[in-house]
This record gives sequence, structure tokens and C-alpha cells, in this order.
Amino acid sequence: MASLQAYTSHGIRYYRIVESFRNNGKPSIRVLAHLGRVDDILHRHQHHPDEVPVRISSVSAGAVTALHHLTQELDLAGRINRAISPNGDVQVRDALTVGESLVAAMIARSCAPRSKRAFADWAKATHLPDLMHFTSSALTSQHFWDQMNAVPVEKLADIEQELVQEVVRIEQLQLQALAYDTTNFYTHIASTNLRPKLPQRGKNKQGRHDLRQMGLALVVDQVTQLPLAHVLYEGARSDMKTFAEFLKPVRKRLRELTGQPDQLTLIFDAGASSRQNLEGLERYVTAVRPSNHLVLLSEAADHLAEVQLSNGAGVRAWRTQRAVAGKQRDVVVVFSPQLHEGQLRGLMQTLSRSWRDLEAMQLHPPVNVEAAKRKLEKICRHQYLRKLLCYEITRDGQGPVRIRLWSDWEEYQRLVTRFFGLRLLITDRAEWSTAQVIEAYRGQSKVEAAFRDLKDPRMISTRPQFHWTDQKLHVHAFMCVTAYLLITLLHLRATQKAAFDGGPRRLLAELAELRYCRLIDVTGNKGRPRVRCQIEEFDQTRRPLMEALHALPAIH
Repeated sequence: MASLQAYTSHGIRYYRIVESFRNNGKPSIRVLAHLGRVDDILHRHQHHPDEVPVRISSVSAGAVTALHHLTQELDLAGRINRAISPNGDVQVRDALTVGESLVAAMIARSCAPRSKRAFADWAKATHLPDLMHFTSSALTSQHFWDQMNAVPVEKLADIEQELVQEVVRIEQLQLQALAYDTTNFYTHIASTNLRPKLPQRGKNKQGRHDLRQMGLALVVDQVTQLPLAHVLYEGARSDMKTFAEFLKPVRKRLRELTGQPDQLTLIFDAGASSRQNLEGLERYVTAVRPSNHLVLLSEAADHLAEVQLSNGAGVRAWRTQRAVAGKQRDVVVVFSPQLHEGQLRGLMQTLSRSWRDLEAMQLHPPVNVEAAKRKLEKICRHQYLRKLLCYEITRDGQGPVRIRLWSDWEEYQRLVTRFFGLRLLITDRAEWSTAQVIEAYRGQSKVEAAFRDLKDPRMISTRPQFHWTDQKLHVHAFMCVTAYLLITLLHLRATQKAAFDGGPRRLLAELAELRYCRLIDVTGNKGRPRVRCQIEEFDQTRRPLMEALHALPAIH
């Protein structure tokens, strides 16, 4: 039964409501409510509760709480600190160790990618400062630069390997097919800044050929899309050279991730499938350039047969064997209607542009045969047009130059029926079925999706990098890839434990809607005001998701 109890503290008499109970047979009391002094009780009795002034502040809590719990479970900050300083003497700035500062930056990169300068404004609107015990205004861009500067580049691969091994162990992942690919990220590093060697000019996949860029090679698990290893390299290096240099150090790391390394199969695209790269390589599936195997493709067109995939879809394919890089390998020729349609559309667009150029040329004919020949060669230099478009140049004495144009119908039919839509796959996995080979190669889309997320300005936004030294660029890439690992792992658990059916971006948006509130009663009395904390009301259908990801902050 509840009762009213008076007690004295610092010479002041207070009242509270208590309830008696027995604890291990001994009588005890528990406090149900603190009523305060007599004046406080009288004030509440005379005034309606709604009239008591209350200050309310709230911050976004769900996403940062879930990610912070995940980093603690993986001991991410501890792994970084131990790698930097095994004796525990790690650098501390503004009450945060190097590992904790990098973790804070990774969480910010996951939730709201922005510059280090804008971190403080974002952080003060979230529950992260309370979770990690820092003052948001203290974490300036200089703070992050100092902390990043303390991380040796040669330690990053070891930290990543330890972290990935822990994820594989906790999630009990059965790694089999690993997708490899490369991309590049442009920077705003000035051409006159010769200190960094990573940024180089090259063919930029975002079309920013005017800027220096860096390359990123990445391996992801095809089933979960979790990033397993990455390497940052010079922006001007070719894909074939990158693959050769990437494979040496990373292959051993990948084998250490599982107790059955012979089950690991590397899947990569045609850009890295040179003869030199394939020599000595085992357990792989890749594509080769169709233009280098026209006879084989022409033969395959008459042998394509329906192959049933595991998802119930059917594709037309033909399997045979050929000598590849000095060894007999299985070859699978696959027909893709989407690829056929895209190539045909591209051919028509190229033909239209070429005909417009030819019509303009006829309106203003060249002055001599050599000039006409050079101009026609330039127009017909595009892919497929060298054999498809034919021309004849004639001139009678000093008369005008005459040009006769026509299309090779047989060449057009060959392209449409025996070349377009065909993709050439090779593998040394002879024990795999044709469907398994096709599905493994299609899993290459997982790493391409990872690159899209890494470039997405609403998700990771790796580019542009506002760092000016190779060391900080390496650390920046490590933080971005690790942040992507955290997001992917969080999304994997949401789908497995809470049947979440959206994507990672939607997951983070829904988690961020959960808010943590502080309510301060403004009584006008001296002393520290009464502060109450609670979670803002939210859709209770999301509670299983919040609980599964540990996104509900503790109430103090």
C-alpha cells in the first residue's frame, strides 16, 4: 500500500510517496513519486498541470543509436586504437581517442554525409554526443584532421581484415562467390599540388575528366553485399594492371576469412580479364571481350538453348570448352535481351549522328579526295560503323568530289543476329552447372550497387574528397568503406530479424525519425531544474525493428 512519507535533506523538509515491500524477507520501501516541498505541492494543487511551463528539446536518436551499438559490438574504436598503439598510449583529442573520433565520423558519414566542418551542426541535432560523451562544438574539422593524421596507412588493411573477420564470425557467413570491380572518384585537388601521388588525371566514370581522380578496387560478398576488402590506387592506372596488383596482397586476406578457402570464387568483369591476369588464376568466373572471339560467337548463335535459373527465369545459353590463357576452360555464351536492345539502340543513335554529318558534308563538299577521305574516316570511326558504312570517292579531273554511300546489309544482319546481346563467360569451375556460372556472373551487380551507394550524395558520398595528402585520402576511403559495411550489416539484420523490406537508405530514414526528448520543468525556484527524458511517440508497428537493431536509446 502506498503512503506519504516526509524526509529531510540539507535541512529542508520534503515529501514523497512510497510503497512497502519485502526484499529477501526484510521490510523495505520503494519510492513511487517525489512530491517536493510543501510549497511545491501547494503550487501543483492550485494550478492546472498544463499551466506549468515546460521546455522541450528533442534530437534524432534511432539511427545513431543503432549504429553506435553496432560499432560497440564490433569493438571498432578499440580495434583502431590497438592497431595504432598496441601499448594503449593512443592520442586523445577533446576527450575522444583516435578510434572514437573515426567512429563518430563513420556514423555521421552513414547518416548524413557532409564535410568535417559541418559535423558539429549535424551532431548537435542528434543523440550521438550523449552516446559518445563529447561536446559537438569541440569536434571541428581540425579535430578530425589531427585524429586522422595519427593513423598509419599500413595499418588500415589489418584493421579492415580484423573487422571483416569479426563480422563473418558473428553473422556466421558462408562466403563463396566474391564480386570484384573498380571505380574512380574525382577530387578537387589542384593540379599544382604535387604532394599527393594518388590523384591523377584519367578517364573518369562520372565524366569529370577535367579533375584529378583516385581509383578504388573493392571485393564484396555476392549474397550479403558486405564489403570484404578494398584498395585505393592511383587514378591513371588501368583496370588490368590494378587487378594484378590487387590480387597479390588481398587474395591471402580473402582466404583467411573462411575455413574453406577452396570454395571461394572470384567474379570480375572483362576489364581485368587479360591473358596475363588469367594465367595461374584459379576459381574464377569472368567475361571476355566478344569482339576478340567473333568466330565463337557466330558458332554459338546456332546452339543457344533454354537454361533454367534458380529464380525460375529462363535464359538462352550455350556451353562449350576452349583454350583460354593456355588452359582448357569452360565457356558459356549467354544471350541477354536487354543487352541486345541497348546495343541496337546505340547503333541506331550512332547511325543517325553519322548520317547528319554526311548530309552536312554533302552540302559543303571537301576540296579534294584526300580531304574527303579523312573526313569520312573520322565519321565512320565509331564502333560497328567501320564495316557497316561503305563509301566510294570519285572525281573527274578538276570537277567536284563525288561521294557514294551505302550500308552493308550482310554486316548489319551479322551484328543483329550473331553479335548483339551475346556475352562470353569463362570459368575454371567445371563442376558448376551452366545456371550457376550465369548467376555467379550476374552477381557482379552487387559490387556495382556498392559503388552507387558509395557515390550517392544521400548515403556515403565518398566524393569529392576534401583532403590534400595521400595519407588522409587513404584514411578517408577506409572510413567510407567501413561506414558502408556498417550500413549493409545493419540492413542485413533488419531484413533477417524484423522482415524489413526496404533498402538501406529507407532503413536509416525510418530509424532517424525516432527522437529522444528532454523535458525541463520551469518552476521559477532556485536550484537545478527538474529534467525528464523520454522517447517521442512513434509508430508502434516499428517497435520490433527498433528493438532488433537496438535503436531505442536508454532513458536516464
